[in-house]
Amino acid sequence: MVFVAAALISLAVFAASQAIFSRGLATTQSRLSRIATYGGHDAPPEPADGAPHPEPPPVAPDSASPASTSLFGRLRSGIEWKLVAAGQPVSSEAFYKMLIGAPLALMILTLPALWGSGAESLVLLIALFGVAGPMVWLSGSVARRAKRMDRELPDTLDLIVVSLEAGLGFEAALLRITERGDGVLTEELRRVLAEVNVGLGRRAALQAFAARTGLPSIAALVSAIVQAEQTGMSIAQVLRGQSDHLRIVRRQHAEEAAMKAPLKMLFPLVFFIFPSLFVVILGPAVLQLLKAMRN
Repeated sequence: MVFVAAALISLAVFAASQAIFSRGLATTQSRLSRIATYGGHDAPPEPADGAPHPEPPPVAPDSASPASTSLFGRLRSGIEWKLVAAGQPVSSEAFYKMLIGAPLALMILTLPALWGSGAESLVLLIALFGVAGPMVWLSGSVARRAKRMDRELPDTLDLIVVSLEAGLGFEAALLRITERGDGVLTEELRRVLAEVNVGLGRRAALQAFAARTGLPSIAALVSAIVQAEQTGMSIAQVLRGQSDHLRIVRRQHAEEAAMKAPLKMLFPLVFFIFPSLFVVILGPAVLQLLKAMRN
């Protein structure tokens, strides 16, 4: 029975991987057909009168594309977005191989040890841990990278403001920051500049940047920059205001964490520290009392 269940799980995982890979192949073929249609571009060319086409919105993980209408499509789009948000620690193919190989390897390792002990059903539970392990690792990578990006954002905005006030343009200021900076936010800004250099509009590149990261702070920053461009406001003033706001939010988060610290310390204090103190302080007295009662 356990072998049958393991075989069914393996077939289900294999079918899911095939569906994911087939959808990826269909997407690639669609893009190649568009490139062939538009003569080397992945988008329709601009009309002859010079009026540009509307810039395509960034692809969000919950977009209603044909690939995301099914369960496997939504799962694949979520995994692809998490890989991008985590800084592409591994390729998509390698991550899918991890999802398939981890449960199979755990079943192969644990089934001989548990066979005949009456606990063969634990093999299925261990196989589920093999599926959840890569997903938990990927979600943790996304959270850690987002935290680092939030930490670097105010200082980076200050450097961009200084460059803008010195007379540089927005793209030139980003170029100066990316040449001398290092960090996850600098990597994302390099990608924004690369997209602008290949012909993507500034607004579309910034919106794609916000969609890749999925951070509220980045989304608010991009919205402020786009609004400043539309209304003619100074981008330096907008960025300075965003930097001050982010520092206020950071200070509020620090105060909130400081207020939560006594409550978090209550559990180890009651269950670990107080018993040790009671043993050290009351232990000799209890021993003396027991000795006196025996005498």
